[in-house]
Amino acid sequence: MSVEPVARPTPPEIEGYLYKMKRKSGINLTGSWNKRWFYVDTKRREFGYSQSNTQTTMKNSIFLDDITAVVSFDDYCFQVESKTRKFFLKGESKAGAAVWVKTLETYRAQLVAHEKYLASTPLHMKEAKKEDNNTDNNQSVVAAPSKGSKTIYRSEDKAGEPKGKEAKTVSSTPVQAWSLSDEMDDDDD
Repeated sequence: MSVEPVARPTPPEIEGYLYKMKRKSGINLTGSWNKRWFYVDTKRREFGYSQSNTQTTMKNSIFLDDITAVVSFDDYCFQVESKTRKFFLKGESKAGAAVWVKTLETYRAQLVAHEKYLASTPLHMKEAKKEDNNTDNNQSVVAAPSKGSKTIYRSEDKAGEPKGKEAKTVSSTPVQAWSLSDEMDDDDD
């Protein structure tokens, strides 16, 4: 039985202003938002922000491949989560927020399909795929099994975490999401 190849997804090209909840402003949802320029750095595969669209470096970011969930709370508010941080965001319009959510969710779904393909493919077949071995910094390069050894399937990343697992489902309110946010967010302004 042949496994149909699933290519690694191309990072989406998206940018625009979103409002980011300030971490140190308490749970007051009014007046606790900062307008920030969010974008995807396609070369570094990062989703993050700078204070304006004229700045060239991201202040804080999440690697696209580390996004574990994109959770919508209403027509305007959503949260982008990874294991290390969370961005609680609000779009300037319903349509704007929907585009961000759909774009990031689509990328995440394509990535999960690609990771499932990698997990189901023997390593010696993967080595022929130079694109994956040369561009994916989160995967180790392992030699093909020698004669007499069993075929090993790569199903973990370098940290020993399972690859290709589904994005988690989160059911919480915006206030709960804010209180669950990471402590590393240093955006005080």
